[in-house]
Amino acid sequence: MSQASFILSAFDLNLWCSVLETKFTVDDLAALQAIIDADIADDPDFAGLYSIDPDELNAINQRFDGGFDPARLKLPDIEIWLERERKGRSIRDVPYLVHTNFELPLMLEGRKKLARFTDVLPKTEEAFDRWVERGLFHKEVFLEPIPASLKPYVSDPDHSAVRDVYYTLKGEEWRIPAMNLLWKASGGWNEHFERLEGMLFGYENWQNDWWIAHRNDESGGIGGIPFCCAVDAEGLKWMELAGFKALPPLAEIQIHIYDPDEDTVAAALLAEDESAVALARFKLSLEMQRKLLDGNTRGPWQINREQIPEINRHLKRQVDVLFRQSAQ
Repeated sequence: MSQASFILSAFDLNLWCSVLETKFTVDDLAALQAIIDADIADDPDFAGLYSIDPDELNAINQRFDGGFDPARLKLPDIEIWLERERKGRSIRDVPYLVHTNFELPLMLEGRKKLARFTDVLPKTEEAFDRWVERGLFHKEVFLEPIPASLKPYVSDPDHSAVRDVYYTLKGEEWRIPAMNLLWKASGGWNEHFERLEGMLFGYENWQNDWWIAHRNDESGGIGGIPFCCAVDAEGLKWMELAGFKALPPLAEIQIHIYDPDEDTVAAALLAEDESAVALARFKLSLEMQRKLLDGNTRGPWQINREQIPEINRHLKRQVDVLFRQSAQ
């Protein structure tokens, strides 16, 4: 019987990072599905990220000898998460600690100089604001109005601007205008921007070298699930004019998980739509991944034009265009 590796993690809502993790082996996916009350038809391969309650954790420990006991840490406010280990497609495969979800403790240690959040969750902001009040961090907030042409596609009428929140160590405030300038630069994202961004966040030179050398590999880079969608000629032109920083809000979009190991799937997505001329690949924030995967971890996901601006607010860097072909 084939086996799969899974990771249980305890996320501290005060330090805003994972404080304890363990890896265990599963020889019966259906048994694990039954424990967490998931529909095996929706997610037979466990592509999703699952929140685990105490009873489910006890059952996992008993059935699979997990031995995971976050209670011994005696932390007042933690969440337990379960995910399947996917080698070669995880920030855990990077040979240094990636800042994602470790921003707060790294800043408190002085190893991270700058943190940037877009449409940040209230709990995240509260965790950082405590250190602003204590005089250790500097905070700035920027509101970028949503263009009038895109407002008809925004599902929440009260959402009129994108809110960026920056935190720096005291004495490192200069990094905020530098990062703002970098993000407003035209011409599309490239490895030079990538290096500058890494330097501003506080990554070391060798870490930036490694990241740049690997982020554009055939899997589409590291740091989250790669998604894709087919676009027609009009949508492709719209993305080009937007500097490949957004998906086109011109029509409904069907989103799929992009799997580089299934070459025929990408070609099939284009073949299904006679008007499609290219395949767009992109990454989403962890918050948006959880929202998108909730209740349907396999896909595809049908996104209407009112939802597309929300997807765009959670894009991680630029959109890559794959399998571009001439319009028929």
